[in-house]
Parts: sequence; C-alpha cells; structure tokens
Amino acid sequence: MTIEIKERGSRGFYKEFVNVMTQYRQLLYRPQDKLKDNFKRYAFLTIAMVLICLMSLYGGITGSFTATKILTTVFGGVAAVATVVILVRMNKMVDGYLADDRPAVVTIDDNGVEIEKTGSQAVRLAWDNVAFVRSFVESTCFFSKDLSGIVLSVNNDYKKEIMDYIKNNENIKVMVVS
Repeated sequence: MTIEIKERGSRGFYKEFVNVMTQYRQLLYRPQDKLKDNFKRYAFLTIAMVLICLMSLYGGITGSFTATKILTTVFGGVAAVATVVILVRMNKMVDGYLADDRPAVVTIDDNGVEIEKTGSQAVRLAWDNVAFVRSFVESTCFFSKDLSGIVLSVNNDYKKEIMDYIKNNENIKVMVVS
C-alpha cells in the first residue's frame, strides 16, 4: 500500500509529533500512557521558576541577602532560562516541519513501513522492529522497538487505510494501541 501525502501537516500535527518524540522512552515502555502536552508543561515550569526567582529577589531586597536566597535566585534563574531554551527549541522544530512543503510517500508492505520525502533519504522500519502502532488525536505513529528514537508519524487522515492494512495482513504481528 502506498500513500502519497501532498499536503503539509497542521501545526497541531507537528506539535503532537514533537510531544511524541520528547516522550518516546516513556511511551515505548508504557504504550497506554496519556500523551502530555510538553509545550504547556515547560511554559508552566518557566513561569514557576521565574516566580521563585522573583520571590527570592524580593525577600533579599526587603531583608538581608543570605546564601540560601542567593542560591535560590541563581537556581530559579538558571532553571527558567533552561526551560525557555527547551520551549524555544521545541517551537523551532515545529516551525521547521511546517516550512518543509515537500510531498511524502508512505509505503506499507510486507517488509515494513517507510516514509520518504522528495529529495531526501527514506526512513524504514521493518515489522520486526516495530514495537507498536498508536493513534493519537492528530497522528498515527509507528514506534521502533530499539532505543533509536525512530517514530514514523502519519496524519490521521490516513488512519483507516493504515489500520485496515495491518488488520487484513495476518503476517504482520504488531500491537495496535488506540
């Protein structure tokens, strides 16, 4: 079965894909776990760290600076900067995916699943290396068994065809998680 994807994915699709990639190990070991929105989690963590930093500074301004207040301020500032950097990098990944308007070809056959973007190298997962197939809100993903971090993601517009192919081919032994 070959699926030609000419349209670009939505921002939600790519944000979901980045969330899947950042939670790959957790999902590999516990496929049923709920996918968390790391964009919101890191934004909340950044706000919390900035508040801790500001409270420590305010306590230092109104009272005397102690080593604990200085360390708390430094730790809060470093943690806030680190979470902002992670959040910016995640958003840049999404923007990079959105900027790539090359069509893709998804091939699902007896050997495995393959995604090839025009003008680039194809990525293939053999069925014996597919840990499971899972559908999320925006995408259907094929997870590799090894810790390589390979996840092949297809827009849910093609979910029915993918699931029908897997169901109708008895030689494909893969767990499907909904």
